[in-house]
Amino acid sequence: MEILKKQYELIKGSRQAMLGFIAEQAAAQLTTPIIEFNNSNIRYLLVHIANTYKHWGGNFAMKKGLLYIDDNTVNDITSIQKLFNEIDELMMEFLDSFYNHNIKITNTLRTGKIAEITILELFTHMITHEFHHKGQIMTMCRLLGHVPPDTDVIRF
Repeated sequence: MEILKKQYELIKGSRQAMLGFIAEQAAAQLTTPIIEFNNSNIRYLLVHIANTYKHWGGNFAMKKGLLYIDDNTVNDITSIQKLFNEIDELMMEFLDSFYNHNIKITNTLRTGKIAEITILELFTHMITHEFHHKGQIMTMCRLLGHVPPDTDVIRF
């Protein structure tokens, strides 16, 4: 589990590179609809990422019954950064709650299907989901006229 904690620290660094860029360059455009993304916006995707961590880490794995965030209630980049600080705490709790990444969590999906998923699978799903949408957010920034920085885990 220690390696997953170290990996999550790398994820946080990559996220901070993205959020710092948005704060400096695109904060005023958080809610600008992007036609190429079905009129979605940066704020929506950032909150969606956070809600996915809440869903899989908090509710599916730890059965916490966390409420999801309505993206319309998050109005600025400071609030988004605060939201991700809460997600970081949730993820540390998630990683501290299980002694082995091969532990299987069984829970019922919204469809009624029972799913059995290992901690490693859940963790991998959450972080790859974030990176998928981080790429979309950086593309949104480019479409809004900004040149995004390198936000990979290894940055030069």
